[in-house]
Amino acid sequence: MAHLAHYREAHPLPFVITHWINLVAMVLLIITGFCIHFPFFPYFMGIARGVHVFCGFVLFLNCVVRVISAFFVKSSPTGGTRKQVTDVETWLPQKDNRHQLGEWVLYYLFLRKEHPLGAKLGVPQKLSYLAIPVLIIVMFYTGLCLWGPTMNIEFFSAGTTLVGGLMSMRIIHYFLMYVFICFMFIHIYLANIEGFEPTKLMFLWKEHGGLVYDPDNHVIVGEDKLEH
Repeated sequence: MAHLAHYREAHPLPFVITHWINLVAMVLLIITGFCIHFPFFPYFMGIARGVHVFCGFVLFLNCVVRVISAFFVKSSPTGGTRKQVTDVETWLPQKDNRHQLGEWVLYYLFLRKEHPLGAKLGVPQKLSYLAIPVLIIVMFYTGLCLWGPTMNIEFFSAGTTLVGGLMSMRIIHYFLMYVFICFMFIHIYLANIEGFEPTKLMFLWKEHGGLVYDPDNHVIVGEDKLEH
């Protein structure tokens, strides 16, 4: 199976750092969330709540930084090239893969053997990733609706009243945790379905060779067999 090369330009260091922060914060939020909802260790509740609130702010602020930086930091629009564009330009399906939605769906469902060669990330990946900042903001808001120091502020109490009270808000907040868990498993699957090289690049910043891609003409112009 042909694979495009993956260079560091695809995931600049600032985005590698924000990705790491996201991972750590989400894992700690999920663990402490379960501890709060199911208090197996009563003496750990204080620590769990403190870590949960802290990681909630970290995740939200990290999300804000990531979104804003996308308008300033450049990244490669696809694998197989070191050419860079402003990262926000790669968020939506691009010219050379927006027509591949059906092909990507078939590939993810194991109904197509070869994965499409196109722009950065598959179309379903991009569409799902666009929902994550929205989900983080909603999760942060519901959390503040439940947090003692902020729950009585009108902006948050109005939301609690709208959904029918604190218990309903807790259910929504708890349900969203499972959405995050499902997303993490799907994300791991989509990121590694073509091999672990993209993950090595994201976490270890390790490049690897492969097919070279011309993002201007949308064609493969050569092959890079060098491992970095």
